[in-house]
Amino acid sequence: MKRCENLKSKLPDCIVSYIFSKLSMKDLVKTSTLSKQWLHEWGFRTDLNFDLQNMFHYNTIQELPKNFPLLQSQFATILDQFMMHYQGAMIHSIRVNFPLGDQHRDVIDKLISKGIAKGAKRIELLFSNETNYTTDFIFEGEPYKFPFTLLSDTYSLTHLHLEKCLLVAPMDFSGFKNLRTLVLHIIDVSQDMFRGLFSNCIHLVDFTLDNCNFISDIQITSSTLFHLNIVNCGISIQERKKIDISAPNLSSFQYSSCIDCQVHPIKIEAHMLSKFSFTGGEIFRIFKPVGFSGLKNVTTIVLDGLLECLCEFIVPKLFSKCCQLEDVTFKNCRIMYDLTITSRKLRHLKIIDCGYKHLTPDEITVVALNLSSFEYSGYTRELHVKAPRLLKVFWNATKEERYPHHLFGAIPRSRHVQNLAMIMMPSQIANLTKVLVQFQNLQQLELLIEGACDPNMDYFWILDIIMASQHLRKLSLTIRNSHVDGSHRQRREHGKFFHNYLKYVELRGCVCTMDVIELASHLLRNVNSLKQITFSSCDKFYIGAERWTKTSKYCCYDGNLIHEVLKDEVDEQCQLIIL
Repeated sequence: MKRCENLKSKLPDCIVSYIFSKLSMKDLVKTSTLSKQWLHEWGFRTDLNFDLQNMFHYNTIQELPKNFPLLQSQFATILDQFMMHYQGAMIHSIRVNFPLGDQHRDVIDKLISKGIAKGAKRIELLFSNETNYTTDFIFEGEPYKFPFTLLSDTYSLTHLHLEKCLLVAPMDFSGFKNLRTLVLHIIDVSQDMFRGLFSNCIHLVDFTLDNCNFISDIQITSSTLFHLNIVNCGISIQERKKIDISAPNLSSFQYSSCIDCQVHPIKIEAHMLSKFSFTGGEIFRIFKPVGFSGLKNVTTIVLDGLLECLCEFIVPKLFSKCCQLEDVTFKNCRIMYDLTITSRKLRHLKIIDCGYKHLTPDEITVVALNLSSFEYSGYTRELHVKAPRLLKVFWNATKEERYPHHLFGAIPRSRHVQNLAMIMMPSQIANLTKVLVQFQNLQQLELLIEGACDPNMDYFWILDIIMASQHLRKLSLTIRNSHVDGSHRQRREHGKFFHNYLKYVELRGCVCTMDVIELASHLLRNVNSLKQITFSSCDKFYIGAERWTKTSKYCCYDGNLIHEVLKDEVDEQCQLIIL
Protein backbone atom coordinates (compact mmCIF):
# COMPACT_ATOMS: atom_id res chain seq x y z
CA MET A 1 0.00 0.00 0.00
CA LYS A 2 2.77 2.44 0.92
CA ARG A 3 4.42 2.03 -2.50
CA CYS A 4 1.36 3.12 -4.48
CA GLU A 5 0.37 6.78 -4.59
CA ASN A 6 -3.06 6.16 -6.11
CA LEU A 7 -3.66 2.57 -5.10
CA LYS A 8 -7.40 2.96 -4.81
CA SER A 9 -7.65 3.97 -8.46
CA LYS A 10 -5.62 0.94 -9.48
CA LEU A 11 -7.52 -1.67 -7.51
CA PRO A 12 -11.24 -2.47 -7.71
CA ASP A 13 -13.28 -1.42 -4.69
CA CYS A 14 -14.04 -5.05 -3.88
CA ILE A 15 -10.30 -5.80 -3.60
CA VAL A 16 -9.65 -2.81 -1.35
CA SER A 17 -12.64 -3.81 0.80
CA TYR A 18 -11.30 -7.35 1.08
CA ILE A 19 -7.87 -6.05 2.18
CA PHE A 20 -9.51 -3.90 4.85
CA SER A 21 -11.54 -6.87 6.09
CA LYS A 22 -8.30 -8.75 6.87
CA LEU A 23 -6.70 -5.92 8.89
CA SER A 24 -6.92 -5.63 12.66
CA MET A 25 -8.76 -2.64 14.09
CA LYS A 26 -5.52 -0.88 15.11
CA ASP A 27 -4.02 -1.35 11.62
CA LEU A 28 -7.28 -0.46 9.90
CA VAL A 29 -7.28 3.03 11.45
CA LYS A 30 -3.68 3.52 10.22
CA THR A 31 -4.80 3.30 6.59
CA SER A 32 -6.21 6.82 6.87
CA THR A 33 -2.63 8.15 6.88
CA LEU A 34 -1.71 6.37 3.64
CA SER A 35 -4.12 8.16 1.35
CA LYS A 36 -6.52 11.08 1.57
CA GLN A 37 -9.02 8.93 -0.26
CA TRP A 38 -8.88 6.47 2.64
CA LEU A 39 -9.26 9.09 5.36
CA HIS A 40 -12.63 7.71 6.38
CA GLU A 41 -12.51 4.36 4.58
CA TRP A 42 -11.74 2.48 7.80
CA GLY A 43 -15.08 3.58 9.18
CA PHE A 44 -17.02 1.57 6.58
CA ARG A 45 -16.03 -1.92 7.67
CA THR A 46 -19.12 -4.06 8.18
CA ASP A 47 -17.70 -6.87 10.35
CA LEU A 48 -16.45 -5.41 13.64
CA ASN A 49 -14.24 -7.60 15.83
CA PHE A 50 -12.98 -6.17 19.14
CA ASP A 51 -10.49 -8.33 21.05
CA LEU A 52 -7.05 -7.91 22.62
CA GLN A 53 -5.04 -8.50 19.44
CA ASN A 54 -7.27 -6.26 17.35
CA MET A 55 -7.29 -3.38 19.82
CA PHE A 56 -3.75 -3.33 21.28
CA HIS A 57 -0.17 -4.02 20.24
CA TYR A 58 0.37 -6.66 22.93
CA ASN A 59 1.53 -9.94 21.42
CA THR A 60 2.23 -11.94 24.58
CA ILE A 61 0.79 -12.20 28.09
CA GLN A 62 4.07 -10.86 29.48
CA GLU A 63 3.51 -7.56 27.65
CA LEU A 64 0.12 -6.94 29.25
CA PRO A 65 -0.08 -4.28 31.96
CA LYS A 66 -0.26 -5.70 35.48
CA ASN A 67 -3.16 -3.40 36.33
CA PHE A 68 -6.08 -5.26 34.76
CA PRO A 69 -8.78 -2.66 35.63
CA LEU A 70 -6.64 -0.12 33.76
CA LEU A 71 -6.52 -2.44 30.73
CA GLN A 72 -10.30 -2.81 30.90
CA SER A 73 -10.72 0.94 30.99
CA GLN A 74 -8.40 1.39 27.98
CA PHE A 75 -10.26 -1.29 26.02
CA ALA A 76 -13.65 0.29 26.74
CA THR A 77 -12.36 3.77 25.85
CA ILE A 78 -10.94 2.67 22.47
CA LEU A 79 -14.12 0.74 21.70
CA ASP A 80 -16.24 3.78 22.50
CA GLN A 81 -14.09 6.12 20.39
CA PHE A 82 -14.13 3.75 17.43
CA MET A 83 -17.90 3.52 17.40
CA MET A 84 -18.26 7.26 17.93
CA HIS A 85 -16.37 7.94 14.69
CA TYR A 86 -17.79 4.98 12.77
CA GLN A 87 -19.53 6.29 9.63
CA GLY A 88 -20.60 3.11 7.86
CA ALA A 89 -24.20 2.88 6.72
CA MET A 90 -24.41 -0.84 7.50
CA ILE A 91 -22.99 -3.23 10.12
CA HIS A 92 -23.13 -6.96 9.40
CA SER A 93 -21.66 -8.37 12.64
CA ILE A 94 -20.28 -7.27 16.02
CA ARG A 95 -17.96 -9.39 18.15
CA VAL A 96 -16.47 -8.35 21.51
CA ASN A 97 -14.13 -10.91 23.09
CA PHE A 98 -12.80 -9.32 26.30
CA PRO A 99 -13.86 -9.49 29.97
CA LEU A 100 -15.96 -6.37 30.35
CA GLY A 101 -18.58 -5.98 33.08
CA ASP A 102 -21.57 -3.93 34.15
CA GLN A 103 -19.32 -0.94 34.96
CA HIS A 104 -18.84 -0.63 31.18
CA ARG A 105 -22.58 -0.69 30.53
CA ASP A 106 -22.75 2.69 28.75
CA VAL A 107 -20.11 1.72 26.19
CA ILE A 108 -21.64 -1.70 25.50
CA ASP A 109 -25.19 -0.34 25.30
CA LYS A 110 -24.16 2.27 22.72
CA LEU A 111 -22.35 -0.43 20.71
CA ILE A 112 -25.47 -2.62 20.63
CA SER A 113 -27.77 0.31 19.82
CA LYS A 114 -25.63 1.44 16.91
CA GLY A 115 -25.27 -2.10 15.62
CA ILE A 116 -29.03 -2.73 15.70
CA ALA A 117 -29.73 0.67 14.09
CA LYS A 118 -27.40 -0.26 11.23
CA GLY A 119 -28.94 -3.68 10.67
CA ALA A 120 -26.51 -6.02 12.49
CA LYS A 121 -27.37 -9.65 11.83
CA ARG A 122 -24.86 -11.20 14.23
CA ILE A 123 -23.84 -10.07 17.75
CA GLU A 124 -21.35 -11.89 20.00
CA LEU A 125 -20.61 -10.55 23.49
CA LEU A 126 -17.95 -12.80 25.03
CA PHE A 127 -17.19 -11.32 28.45
CA SER A 128 -15.66 -14.30 30.26
CA ASN A 129 -12.06 -13.99 31.53
CA GLU A 130 -11.38 -17.47 30.13
CA THR A 131 -9.62 -16.08 27.05
CA ASN A 132 -6.22 -16.89 25.63
CA TYR A 133 -4.73 -13.61 26.76
CA THR A 134 -6.22 -12.91 30.17
CA THR A 135 -5.98 -16.23 31.98
CA ASP A 136 -3.65 -14.70 34.59
CA PHE A 137 -6.27 -12.14 35.60
CA ILE A 138 -9.32 -12.62 37.79
CA PHE A 139 -12.27 -10.44 36.89
CA GLU A 140 -14.43 -9.88 39.97
CA GLY A 141 -16.80 -7.21 38.68
CA GLU A 142 -20.56 -7.55 38.25
CA PRO A 143 -21.57 -9.28 35.02
CA TYR A 144 -23.03 -7.12 32.30
CA LYS A 145 -26.83 -6.88 32.48
CA PHE A 146 -27.97 -7.57 28.96
CA PRO A 147 -30.54 -4.92 27.92
CA PHE A 148 -33.40 -6.76 26.25
CA THR A 149 -35.19 -3.44 25.75
CA LEU A 150 -32.57 -2.40 23.18
CA LEU A 151 -33.60 -5.32 21.01
CA SER A 152 -37.35 -4.75 21.10
CA ASP A 153 -38.94 -4.95 17.66
CA THR A 154 -35.58 -6.01 16.15
CA TYR A 155 -35.92 -7.79 12.82
CA SER A 156 -32.35 -7.88 11.46
CA LEU A 157 -30.69 -9.95 14.23
CA THR A 158 -30.41 -13.65 13.34
CA HIS A 159 -27.45 -14.80 15.53
CA LEU A 160 -26.85 -13.92 19.20
CA HIS A 161 -24.03 -15.30 21.38
CA LEU A 162 -23.89 -14.14 25.01
CA GLU A 163 -21.15 -15.12 27.46
CA LYS A 164 -20.89 -14.20 31.15
CA CYS A 165 -23.93 -11.90 31.13
CA LEU A 166 -26.90 -11.45 33.42
CA LEU A 167 -30.20 -12.04 31.63
CA VAL A 168 -33.47 -10.71 33.01
CA ALA A 169 -36.06 -10.66 30.25
CA PRO A 170 -38.99 -8.24 30.81
CA MET A 171 -42.46 -9.75 30.71
CA ASP A 172 -43.50 -7.60 27.73
CA PHE A 173 -40.38 -8.25 25.64
CA SER A 174 -41.17 -8.60 21.93
CA GLY A 175 -37.79 -8.84 20.22
CA PHE A 176 -35.87 -11.65 18.48
CA LYS A 177 -38.53 -12.03 15.80
CA ASN A 178 -36.03 -13.35 13.23
CA LEU A 179 -33.44 -14.85 15.57
CA ARG A 180 -32.33 -18.25 14.26
CA THR A 181 -29.28 -19.05 16.43
CA LEU A 182 -28.92 -18.40 20.18
CA VAL A 183 -25.86 -19.39 22.24
CA LEU A 184 -25.78 -18.83 26.03
CA HIS A 185 -22.41 -19.50 27.72
CA ILE A 186 -21.68 -19.31 31.48
CA ILE A 187 -25.09 -17.80 32.23
CA ASP A 188 -27.71 -18.45 34.92
CA VAL A 189 -30.88 -19.72 33.28
CA SER A 190 -34.37 -20.32 34.63
CA GLN A 191 -37.82 -21.32 33.44
CA ASP A 192 -39.12 -17.75 33.78
CA MET A 193 -36.53 -16.58 31.25
CA PHE A 194 -37.27 -19.43 28.83
CA ARG A 195 -41.00 -18.83 28.93
CA GLY A 196 -40.70 -15.39 27.33
CA LEU A 197 -37.74 -16.37 25.17
CA PHE A 198 -39.38 -19.17 23.21
CA SER A 199 -42.66 -17.31 22.81
CA ASN A 200 -40.78 -14.53 20.97
CA CYS A 201 -38.21 -16.58 19.03
CA ILE A 202 -40.65 -17.88 16.45
CA HIS A 203 -37.87 -18.70 13.97
CA LEU A 204 -35.26 -20.16 16.34
CA VAL A 205 -33.63 -23.28 14.86
CA ASP A 206 -30.32 -23.60 16.78
CA PHE A 207 -30.09 -23.24 20.59
CA THR A 208 -27.02 -23.89 22.76
CA LEU A 209 -26.57 -23.82 26.54
CA ASP A 210 -22.85 -24.08 27.33
CA ASN A 211 -21.68 -24.41 30.95
CA CYS A 212 -24.84 -22.70 32.19
CA ASN A 213 -26.20 -22.78 35.73
CA PHE A 214 -29.77 -24.08 35.96
CA ILE A 215 -31.56 -22.15 38.70
CA SER A 216 -34.76 -24.15 38.29
CA ASP A 217 -36.24 -27.02 36.33
CA ILE A 218 -36.57 -25.95 32.72
CA GLN A 219 -38.93 -26.75 29.91
CA ILE A 220 -37.83 -26.16 26.34
CA THR A 221 -40.88 -25.93 24.10
CA SER A 222 -40.47 -24.90 20.48
CA SER A 223 -42.07 -25.91 17.20
CA THR A 224 -39.18 -24.50 15.12
CA LEU A 225 -36.13 -25.78 17.02
CA PHE A 226 -33.93 -27.99 14.85
CA HIS A 227 -30.65 -28.32 16.80
CA LEU A 228 -30.28 -28.31 20.60
CA ASN A 229 -27.00 -28.45 22.54
CA ILE A 230 -26.79 -28.59 26.34
CA VAL A 231 -23.09 -29.07 27.01
CA ASN A 232 -20.40 -28.86 29.72
CA CYS A 233 -22.87 -29.15 32.58
CA GLY A 234 -21.04 -29.14 35.92
CA ILE A 235 -23.56 -29.98 38.64
CA SER A 236 -23.61 -31.81 41.97
CA ILE A 237 -26.31 -34.26 43.06
CA GLN A 238 -28.05 -31.48 45.05
CA GLU A 239 -28.24 -29.26 41.93
CA ARG A 240 -29.87 -31.77 39.56
CA LYS A 241 -32.62 -29.89 37.74
CA LYS A 242 -35.05 -31.57 35.35
CA ILE A 243 -34.97 -30.83 31.65
CA ASP A 244 -38.23 -31.31 29.74
CA ILE A 245 -37.91 -31.00 25.97
CA SER A 246 -40.90 -30.73 23.66
CA ALA A 247 -39.79 -29.96 20.13
CA PRO A 248 -41.67 -31.77 17.34
CA ASN A 249 -39.16 -30.71 14.64
CA LEU A 250 -35.95 -31.26 16.62
CA SER A 251 -33.40 -33.11 14.48
CA SER A 252 -30.27 -33.26 16.67
CA PHE A 253 -29.66 -33.11 20.43
CA GLN A 254 -26.26 -33.06 22.14
CA TYR A 255 -25.85 -33.33 25.90
CA SER A 256 -22.61 -33.48 27.89
CA SER A 257 -21.60 -33.16 31.53
CA CYS A 258 -18.18 -32.38 32.94
CA ILE A 259 -15.98 -35.18 34.31
CA ASP A 260 -17.12 -36.52 37.72
CA CYS A 261 -20.31 -34.41 37.59
CA GLN A 262 -23.94 -35.45 37.74
CA VAL A 263 -26.34 -35.31 34.81
CA HIS A 264 -29.79 -33.80 34.55
CA PRO A 265 -32.90 -36.00 34.44
CA ILE A 266 -34.17 -35.60 30.88
CA LYS A 267 -37.54 -36.14 29.22
CA ILE A 268 -37.67 -35.85 25.43
CA GLU A 269 -40.68 -35.53 23.16
CA ALA A 270 -39.17 -35.08 19.72
CA HIS A 271 -40.51 -37.53 17.16
CA MET A 272 -38.29 -36.13 14.38
CA LEU A 273 -35.07 -36.54 16.41
CA SER A 274 -32.55 -38.38 14.25
CA LYS A 275 -29.18 -37.61 15.88
CA PHE A 276 -28.41 -37.90 19.61
CA SER A 277 -25.05 -37.45 21.36
CA PHE A 278 -24.55 -38.04 25.08
CA THR A 279 -21.44 -37.61 27.25
CA GLY A 280 -21.81 -38.47 30.92
CA GLY A 281 -21.62 -41.18 33.53
CA GLU A 282 -25.20 -42.45 33.43
CA ILE A 283 -27.91 -42.40 30.80
CA PHE A 284 -30.28 -45.31 31.47
CA ARG A 285 -31.36 -44.06 34.92
CA ILE A 286 -31.90 -40.42 33.94
CA PHE A 287 -34.29 -41.39 31.15
CA LYS A 288 -36.58 -43.33 33.53
CA PRO A 289 -39.41 -44.13 33.42
CA VAL A 290 -39.63 -43.75 29.63
CA GLY A 291 -36.19 -45.31 28.96
CA PHE A 292 -35.06 -44.95 25.35
CA SER A 293 -38.59 -44.69 23.96
CA GLY A 294 -38.09 -40.96 23.42
CA LEU A 295 -35.31 -41.86 20.97
CA LYS A 296 -37.24 -44.41 18.95
CA ASN A 297 -36.67 -42.65 15.61
CA VAL A 298 -33.01 -41.81 16.17
CA THR A 299 -30.72 -43.03 13.38
CA THR A 300 -27.36 -41.76 14.76
CA ILE A 301 -26.26 -42.03 18.39
CA VAL A 302 -22.97 -41.35 20.22
CA LEU A 303 -22.51 -42.50 23.82
CA ASP A 304 -19.31 -41.33 25.53
CA GLY A 305 -17.97 -41.95 29.03
CA LEU A 306 -20.77 -44.16 30.36
CA LEU A 307 -20.11 -45.75 33.75
CA GLU A 308 -23.10 -48.07 33.29
CA CYS A 309 -22.08 -51.36 31.73
CA LEU A 310 -23.03 -51.57 28.07
CA CYS A 311 -23.63 -55.31 28.30
CA GLU A 312 -26.28 -55.34 31.03
CA PHE A 313 -28.45 -52.29 30.40
CA ILE A 314 -27.52 -50.07 27.50
CA VAL A 315 -27.11 -52.25 24.40
CA PRO A 316 -30.13 -54.58 24.93
CA LYS A 317 -32.51 -51.66 25.61
CA LEU A 318 -30.99 -49.41 22.97
CA PHE A 319 -31.37 -51.75 20.02
CA SER A 320 -34.80 -52.97 21.11
CA LYS A 321 -36.27 -49.46 21.51
CA CYS A 322 -34.36 -47.55 18.81
CA CYS A 323 -35.21 -49.68 15.82
CA GLN A 324 -34.04 -47.11 13.24
CA LEU A 325 -30.39 -46.98 14.36
CA GLU A 326 -27.92 -46.88 11.47
CA ASP A 327 -24.85 -45.20 13.02
CA VAL A 328 -23.73 -46.08 16.58
CA THR A 329 -20.63 -44.98 18.50
CA PHE A 330 -19.54 -46.26 21.90
CA LYS A 331 -16.54 -44.33 23.22
CA ASN A 332 -14.83 -44.62 26.64
CA CYS A 333 -17.68 -46.79 27.92
CA ARG A 334 -17.61 -49.75 30.31
CA ILE A 335 -17.57 -53.24 28.84
CA MET A 336 -16.95 -55.78 31.60
CA TYR A 337 -18.62 -58.88 30.18
CA ASP A 338 -19.30 -60.50 26.83
CA LEU A 339 -21.15 -58.14 24.49
CA THR A 340 -23.50 -58.99 21.62
CA ILE A 341 -24.83 -56.43 19.14
CA THR A 342 -27.52 -57.54 16.70
CA SER A 343 -29.18 -55.23 14.23
CA ARG A 344 -30.65 -55.41 10.74
CA LYS A 345 -30.42 -51.68 9.97
CA LEU A 346 -27.02 -50.87 11.48
CA ARG A 347 -24.61 -49.51 8.84
CA HIS A 348 -21.82 -47.87 10.87
CA LEU A 349 -20.45 -49.08 14.21
CA LYS A 350 -17.60 -47.63 16.29
CA ILE A 351 -16.35 -49.19 19.54
CA ILE A 352 -13.46 -47.03 20.73
CA ASP A 353 -11.44 -47.34 23.95
CA CYS A 354 -14.13 -49.20 25.86
CA GLY A 355 -13.42 -51.46 28.83
CA TYR A 356 -13.07 -51.23 32.59
CA LYS A 357 -9.74 -51.16 34.43
CA HIS A 358 -8.10 -54.57 33.89
CA LEU A 359 -11.33 -56.42 33.09
CA THR A 360 -11.52 -57.54 29.48
CA PRO A 361 -14.55 -59.08 27.77
CA ASP A 362 -13.79 -62.56 26.48
CA GLU A 363 -15.96 -62.05 23.43
CA ILE A 364 -17.60 -59.28 21.44
CA THR A 365 -20.04 -60.40 18.75
CA VAL A 366 -21.54 -58.18 16.07
CA VAL A 367 -24.25 -59.51 13.77
CA ALA A 368 -25.27 -56.79 11.32
CA LEU A 369 -26.11 -57.88 7.80
CA ASN A 370 -26.09 -54.31 6.42
CA LEU A 371 -23.01 -53.05 8.25
CA SER A 372 -20.71 -51.18 5.83
CA SER A 373 -18.12 -49.64 8.19
CA PHE A 374 -16.63 -50.80 11.48
CA GLU A 375 -14.12 -49.12 13.82
CA TYR A 376 -12.52 -50.79 16.82
CA SER A 377 -9.90 -49.80 19.38
CA GLY A 378 -9.84 -51.76 22.61
CA TYR A 379 -9.05 -54.97 24.42
CA THR A 380 -10.83 -58.24 23.78
CA ARG A 381 -9.74 -61.86 23.39
CA GLU A 382 -12.27 -62.68 20.66
CA LEU A 383 -14.15 -60.46 18.24
CA HIS A 384 -16.65 -61.92 15.81
CA VAL A 385 -18.19 -59.71 13.14
CA LYS A 386 -20.79 -61.17 10.83
CA ALA A 387 -21.23 -58.45 8.23
CA PRO A 388 -21.24 -59.69 4.63
CA ARG A 389 -21.51 -56.11 3.27
CA LEU A 390 -18.62 -54.66 5.25
CA LEU A 391 -16.57 -52.29 3.08
CA LYS A 392 -14.53 -50.12 5.45
CA VAL A 393 -12.56 -51.04 8.61
CA PHE A 394 -10.50 -49.02 11.10
CA TRP A 395 -8.38 -51.09 13.49
CA ASN A 396 -6.03 -50.03 16.27
CA ALA A 397 -3.74 -53.05 16.56
CA THR A 398 -1.53 -51.47 19.24
CA LYS A 399 -4.21 -52.29 21.83
CA GLU A 400 -3.58 -56.00 21.21
CA GLU A 401 -0.12 -55.82 22.71
CA ARG A 402 -1.62 -57.24 25.91
CA TYR A 403 -2.42 -60.45 23.98
CA PRO A 404 0.47 -60.90 21.52
CA HIS A 405 -0.73 -64.35 20.44
CA HIS A 406 -3.95 -62.73 19.19
CA LEU A 407 -2.27 -60.10 17.01
CA PHE A 408 -4.65 -59.34 14.11
CA GLY A 409 -6.57 -62.45 15.10
CA ALA A 410 -9.79 -60.58 15.78
CA ILE A 411 -9.69 -58.17 12.85
CA PRO A 412 -12.89 -58.47 10.79
CA ARG A 413 -12.30 -60.16 7.47
CA SER A 414 -14.63 -59.94 4.53
CA ARG A 415 -14.01 -60.48 0.87
CA HIS A 416 -15.90 -57.22 0.24
CA VAL A 417 -13.69 -54.92 2.39
CA GLN A 418 -12.23 -52.18 0.19
CA ASN A 419 -10.80 -49.70 2.71
CA LEU A 420 -8.61 -50.64 5.68
CA ALA A 421 -6.95 -48.18 8.11
CA MET A 422 -4.65 -49.53 10.83
CA ILE A 423 -2.48 -48.26 13.67
CA MET A 424 0.35 -50.64 14.49
CA MET A 425 3.77 -50.95 16.07
CA PRO A 426 6.96 -51.96 14.23
CA SER A 427 6.99 -55.30 16.06
CA GLN A 428 3.66 -56.22 14.43
CA ILE A 429 4.77 -55.66 10.85
CA ALA A 430 5.96 -59.21 10.23
CA ASN A 431 2.46 -60.67 10.59
CA LEU A 432 0.66 -58.04 8.53
CA THR A 433 1.25 -59.57 5.09
CA LYS A 434 -0.41 -62.84 6.11
CA VAL A 435 -3.51 -60.90 7.19
CA LEU A 436 -3.81 -58.71 4.10
CA VAL A 437 -3.79 -61.70 1.72
CA GLN A 438 -7.29 -62.48 3.03
CA PHE A 439 -8.65 -59.06 1.90
CA GLN A 440 -9.14 -60.00 -1.73
CA ASN A 441 -10.83 -56.75 -2.83
CA LEU A 442 -8.81 -54.24 -0.79
CA GLN A 443 -8.43 -50.99 -2.77
CA GLN A 444 -7.25 -48.47 -0.17
CA LEU A 445 -4.82 -49.13 2.70
CA GLU A 446 -3.81 -46.58 5.36
CA LEU A 447 -1.09 -47.53 7.86
CA LEU A 448 0.25 -45.62 10.85
CA ILE A 449 3.54 -47.05 12.14
CA GLU A 450 4.25 -45.57 15.54
CA GLY A 451 7.61 -46.08 17.23
CA ALA A 452 11.22 -46.62 16.26
CA CYS A 453 11.85 -49.45 13.83
CA ASP A 454 14.58 -52.05 14.06
CA PRO A 455 17.78 -50.48 12.60
CA ASN A 456 18.35 -53.68 10.65
CA MET A 457 14.94 -53.55 9.00
CA ASP A 458 14.20 -51.59 5.84
CA TYR A 459 10.81 -50.63 4.40
CA PHE A 460 10.76 -53.23 1.64
CA TRP A 461 8.09 -55.06 3.64
CA ILE A 462 5.73 -52.45 2.15
CA LEU A 463 6.34 -54.04 -1.25
CA ASP A 464 5.29 -57.40 0.15
CA ILE A 465 2.10 -55.81 1.49
CA ILE A 466 1.34 -54.22 -1.88
CA MET A 467 1.80 -57.56 -3.63
CA ALA A 468 -0.45 -59.24 -1.06
CA SER A 469 -3.20 -56.73 -1.95
CA GLN A 470 -3.54 -57.43 -5.66
CA HIS A 471 -6.30 -54.85 -6.30
CA LEU A 472 -4.81 -52.04 -4.19
CA ARG A 473 -5.21 -48.60 -5.79
CA LYS A 474 -4.12 -46.24 -3.00
CA LEU A 475 -1.54 -46.67 -0.24
CA SER A 476 -0.98 -44.18 2.61
CA LEU A 477 1.95 -44.80 4.96
CA THR A 478 2.44 -42.55 8.00
CA ILE A 479 5.55 -42.99 10.14
CA ARG A 480 5.76 -41.36 13.58
CA ASN A 481 8.60 -41.16 16.12
CA SER A 482 10.97 -43.09 13.91
CA HIS A 483 14.59 -41.96 13.84
CA VAL A 484 16.08 -44.82 11.86
CA ASP A 485 18.74 -43.81 9.36
CA GLY A 486 19.40 -46.43 6.73
CA SER A 487 21.81 -44.29 4.70
CA HIS A 488 24.72 -46.65 5.38
CA ARG A 489 22.83 -49.81 4.50
CA GLN A 490 23.64 -51.34 1.16
CA ARG A 491 20.99 -50.69 -1.45
CA ARG A 492 19.12 -53.81 -2.51
CA GLU A 493 16.46 -54.81 -5.02
CA HIS A 494 13.14 -56.63 -4.70
CA GLY A 495 13.26 -58.72 -7.83
CA LYS A 496 9.82 -60.32 -7.47
CA PHE A 497 7.85 -57.10 -6.97
CA PHE A 498 5.15 -56.14 -9.48
CA HIS A 499 1.73 -54.50 -9.36
CA ASN A 500 -0.82 -53.56 -12.01
CA TYR A 501 -3.40 -51.43 -10.14
CA LEU A 502 -1.62 -49.14 -7.65
CA LYS A 503 -2.15 -45.48 -8.67
CA TYR A 504 -1.62 -43.26 -5.63
CA VAL A 505 0.99 -43.45 -2.84
CA GLU A 506 1.25 -41.08 0.14
CA LEU A 507 4.30 -41.13 2.43
CA ARG A 508 3.85 -38.92 5.50
CA GLY A 509 5.70 -38.10 8.69
CA CYS A 510 9.27 -39.29 9.28
CA VAL A 511 9.80 -40.27 5.66
CA CYS A 512 13.02 -38.43 4.87
CA THR A 513 15.26 -41.47 5.33
CA MET A 514 17.12 -43.31 2.62
CA ASP A 515 15.02 -46.41 3.37
CA VAL A 516 11.77 -44.65 2.52
CA ILE A 517 13.25 -42.78 -0.44
CA GLU A 518 14.61 -46.07 -1.74
CA LEU A 519 11.11 -47.53 -1.37
CA ALA A 520 9.67 -44.66 -3.42
CA SER A 521 12.35 -45.19 -6.06
CA HIS A 522 11.39 -48.82 -6.35
CA LEU A 523 7.71 -47.90 -6.79
CA LEU A 524 8.50 -45.32 -9.47
CA ARG A 525 10.52 -47.84 -11.46
CA ASN A 526 8.29 -50.89 -11.12
CA VAL A 527 4.64 -49.76 -10.93
CA ASN A 528 3.49 -48.80 -14.41
CA SER A 529 0.03 -47.77 -13.21
CA LEU A 530 1.39 -45.22 -10.69
CA LYS A 531 0.00 -41.70 -11.27
CA GLN A 532 1.09 -39.82 -8.15
CA ILE A 533 3.45 -40.23 -5.20
CA THR A 534 3.31 -37.64 -2.42
CA PHE A 535 5.77 -36.86 0.38
CA SER A 536 4.56 -34.81 3.35
CA SER A 537 5.91 -33.98 6.81
CA CYS A 538 2.36 -33.93 8.20
CA ASP A 539 1.80 -37.10 10.23
CA LYS A 540 -1.82 -36.57 11.32
CA PHE A 541 -3.73 -39.83 11.32
CA TYR A 542 -7.29 -40.91 11.96
CA ILE A 543 -7.68 -42.66 15.34
CA GLY A 544 -11.39 -43.50 15.32
CA ALA A 545 -14.68 -41.86 16.30
CA GLU A 546 -14.06 -38.77 14.14
CA ARG A 547 -10.76 -37.98 15.92
CA TRP A 548 -7.29 -37.29 14.51
CA THR A 549 -3.83 -37.22 16.03
CA LYS A 550 -2.02 -33.92 16.36
CA THR A 551 0.87 -33.22 14.05
CA SER A 552 4.19 -34.22 15.59
CA LYS A 553 7.01 -31.68 15.79
CA TYR A 554 9.84 -34.18 15.69
CA CYS A 555 9.69 -35.65 12.19
CA CYS A 556 12.85 -35.52 10.11
CA TYR A 557 12.04 -34.05 6.70
CA ASP A 558 14.08 -32.57 3.86
CA GLY A 559 12.12 -31.91 0.67
CA ASN A 560 15.22 -30.90 -1.27
CA LEU A 561 16.89 -34.23 -0.55
CA ILE A 562 13.81 -36.16 -1.68
CA HIS A 563 13.62 -34.17 -4.91
CA GLU A 564 17.31 -34.55 -5.68
CA VAL A 565 17.29 -38.32 -5.29
CA LEU A 566 14.02 -39.03 -7.13
CA LYS A 567 13.79 -36.36 -9.84
CA ASP A 568 15.37 -38.53 -12.56
CA GLU A 569 13.04 -41.48 -11.90
CA VAL A 570 9.73 -39.66 -12.48
CA ASP A 571 8.22 -40.23 -15.90
CA GLU A 572 5.53 -38.25 -17.71
CA GLN A 573 2.56 -40.22 -16.43
CA CYS A 574 3.49 -39.90 -12.73
CA GLN A 575 3.64 -36.81 -10.51
CA LEU A 576 6.10 -36.42 -7.63
CA ILE A 577 4.58 -34.04 -5.05
CA ILE A 578 6.68 -32.83 -2.11
CA LEU A 579 4.73 -30.86 0.51
